[in-house]
Amino acid sequence: MMAEVIRLGQENCRDCYKCIRDCLLKAIRYSDGHAEIMQQECIQCGECVVTCPRHIELDWNDLKLVRRQIRIGRKVVASVSPSFIADMDVGDIEDLREAMLQLGFADVQESAMGAELVSREYERLMQEERMPVVISSACPPIIKLMERYYPDLLKYLAPVKSPMEVHSALLRKQYPDAFVVFVGPCYARKGEQLETNCCDAMLLFSDLKKWMHEAGVRPINRGIRVMRGGMRSRRYARRDGIVKSMTRIPGWNRVAVDGINDCIAALEELRQGGISRVFVEMSSCIGSCVNGPAIRFNRYENRVSGTVMVNSYAGENDFHVPQIVPMEKQFHPMPIDRTPPTENEVERILEKMDKATADKALNCGCCGYPSCRAMASALCQGKAQIEMCLPYLHEKAERHSREIVDNTLEAADQVIDRQMRVVQNIASILGETTAETKIMLSRLKEAIQGEE
Repeated sequence: MMAEVIRLGQENCRDCYKCIRDCLLKAIRYSDGHAEIMQQECIQCGECVVTCPRHIELDWNDLKLVRRQIRIGRKVVASVSPSFIADMDVGDIEDLREAMLQLGFADVQESAMGAELVSREYERLMQEERMPVVISSACPPIIKLMERYYPDLLKYLAPVKSPMEVHSALLRKQYPDAFVVFVGPCYARKGEQLETNCCDAMLLFSDLKKWMHEAGVRPINRGIRVMRGGMRSRRYARRDGIVKSMTRIPGWNRVAVDGINDCIAALEELRQGGISRVFVEMSSCIGSCVNGPAIRFNRYENRVSGTVMVNSYAGENDFHVPQIVPMEKQFHPMPIDRTPPTENEVERILEKMDKATADKALNCGCCGYPSCRAMASALCQGKAQIEMCLPYLHEKAERHSREIVDNTLEAADQVIDRQMRVVQNIASILGETTAETKIMLSRLKEAIQGEE
């Protein structure tokens, strides 16, 4: 079962459907007035976190755990994603290490060291030519996307651990008794950490910034220097960074695809066949890790400036890390059962929504779904509510208003008729004798009682 990392806060969820609109896989159910992530269909890309105008709940708090380990005297070492240069206000890893040592860390290293070994494995797979297509396995949401929605293409996914897994193993070799922490911009890394136990905790860059602020540790920034001798695996943080970190293998093409939408399109194309000797770098975030969800949540877009900083920090050399840890990893299909509703079921819902004809189906997207038919299908599957349709609600409100007005006018007419009858009876009384008046008053009383 996939670890639950992100939960949508129910108290602040208020009928906006933005998370549904931005979730390309529609892995969000809306019921009882709030949205809920369908964990088995979610790939933990973090788009719902970025787009939500309210507060998303992250279902973990490793910051307290890490601080406690340091407080009790445990040796704590950190593996930092290459994207730190795009989000942390430091000039290089030495600046960041100096700041984190003040917090109590025993050592701080770049996970780009693990990325270097991962790139060598990708090169080996191409050289051996056992796989006609090789898809990078460094991005957790891409792995989940393929396991759940494209299990037939797992044969193309490189059977190689991620840079986080590899570097964490290297740190455990170097510091056998240490508490290993990964620091990065990706919510899905927490899911990967929980599922693989490769490290002991995971912090976001925002967690680290918060900690530094509370501890009074100011970021150290001696300026980003052009690293002519820098390491090429530091490019992992940018789009096509994996491709640029590898040595070209003769006869193989290398392609970089970023963003869930384009990755899905690329997988659909691969499913058609006819493509061979191609390495495909896939990243769920547009711009890759420099534009990770935890970075976008705080700074909006960071594609251009983040890539520029990575380019300035990277180079053409290698760390020359010895391969002393296992690299192989197996992936297992976990297909999602998305049996579509029957045509009759969809048509029945469309009829109820008054969207049965083309002129009534506005496909406005207000509900978060791309079309009225998609919305009707979601209703059949119990993932949506009919009240999510704004035109439907508008027509329902107008119909209700008309009914209220009609009922009010009818009630007013009845009151007027009753008062007119009373007035007529009084007028007739005034024209009669005393004896007759007594009789008429009795009739008037009976009339009024009858009206009541």
